[in-house]
Amino acid sequence: MKRKENKKIRLSKGDLSLKIVAIIVTTISMLMILFPFALTISNAMKDNVKIYDVPPKLLPDSANSLSLTVDYTGFTGTDSELEAALQDDMVSAMFGIYTKLDRESIFEIKFYGVQDGKTIFYSRAHQIELQMEKEYGVYEGTVLKEKTLLYKDRAEKVSKILGYDFNVNGLSGHSAPEVVQAETLDMLDEVFAEKFPLKGELTACKTSRNNFLLLESFKHYMRLPQYMYDSNETIAKYGFMAFVGNTVLVIGFAIIAQVLLCSICGFVISRLLSPKSARFVLMFFLGAMMIPFVSIMLPQLIMYREMGAYNNYAALLLPFLYPYGFYVYLFKGFFDRIPGSYFEAARLDGASSFFLYTRICMPLSKPIISLIALQTFLGNWNDFFWAWMATERQDLWTLNVALYNISNNVSTKQNALMGISLVTILPVVLVSLIFSKQLKQSVMASGVKG
Repeated sequence: MKRKENKKIRLSKGDLSLKIVAIIVTTISMLMILFPFALTISNAMKDNVKIYDVPPKLLPDSANSLSLTVDYTGFTGTDSELEAALQDDMVSAMFGIYTKLDRESIFEIKFYGVQDGKTIFYSRAHQIELQMEKEYGVYEGTVLKEKTLLYKDRAEKVSKILGYDFNVNGLSGHSAPEVVQAETLDMLDEVFAEKFPLKGELTACKTSRNNFLLLESFKHYMRLPQYMYDSNETIAKYGFMAFVGNTVLVIGFAIIAQVLLCSICGFVISRLLSPKSARFVLMFFLGAMMIPFVSIMLPQLIMYREMGAYNNYAALLLPFLYPYGFYVYLFKGFFDRIPGSYFEAARLDGASSFFLYTRICMPLSKPIISLIALQTFLGNWNDFFWAWMATERQDLWTLNVALYNISNNVSTKQNALMGISLVTILPVVLVSLIFSKQLKQSVMASGVKG
């Protein structure tokens, strides 16, 4: 009896050790998989200078918000001249700080103009907005200094793009800070005295931390296409959402087409054809899966071009009108397992094949439909090659084609590229996490015998 008990104890200890090893290996594997994803998130939240630090930091620095107050009490001139002076100083201050204090992680600049103790002007800009204007906007291809910032009507254009409030009688809801931080004041005096002089007098300034500004960067990353492709009306209006819309359209059409066509093919093979004919047709669809896309790529492109399905939505949608063999196989196997008594009873009542398909097969196929919809989404969200070949118009780009072209632009900063990449990856990650159970079932369903 004692020997048997000792043997059981030894076996339980061995099982425990195996379990511990499995947990350790799984944890290490998960960390290795998640590390690039975490690094992408971190780099997207960094500014365009800190992202190039060596060695790189895993976590971004805290985001700073800088507020400065400029006094115009002694200003002589009309209200329009005062507004123009405020616009010039706002642009000089914001871009001067953006240029000279690029190592201070200043993600937000608030500019207050005061006169006779009243706040008459307020403007606020995120660092990424200034970066976009420098790389793609009004100051594209220029060196940021006073002459280039204020050349002709540039300051007026930029101030309107960034937005501001102005009222000589005073602004409600905007109170200019009166705190003076000596260290911050010294830095700003050096910036303004060197290359970016102000027409007003800097009287107050303060710096505070606000890490929500790191998340706000993603909002401005989504506007990047509006700067890069402003000549295209659709992209100029909708920005990154134009590419999202194209991708959703393609995937939605693919899901509907594949579910409908593959289910019809599966129903015909399972219930209408003879066993010999069913095997032949099923082998045709499965055999078509073995043909590599690269071997039919150019013939398909030429055929579509001759049909007029090139550089339009037809080129993106028509390839999904061919039933995918694996999905036909899944439907066929599922329909085979439906009890034949259902069909026999319906046939006795005079039901047609269409009735059998729509009222018996499809209502019972919800698990298979959900699996195919999920796999179609995951498989086509990252599709790139065909959409890249078949479209030239910018407003037809799907997410991955747009990301490819944006990354090829020499002016694209790495933090913006990381931010846009994260947005394109996030839906796939969320869907995989939410529907992980269905993904497991899809693997199991692939072993269904037809």
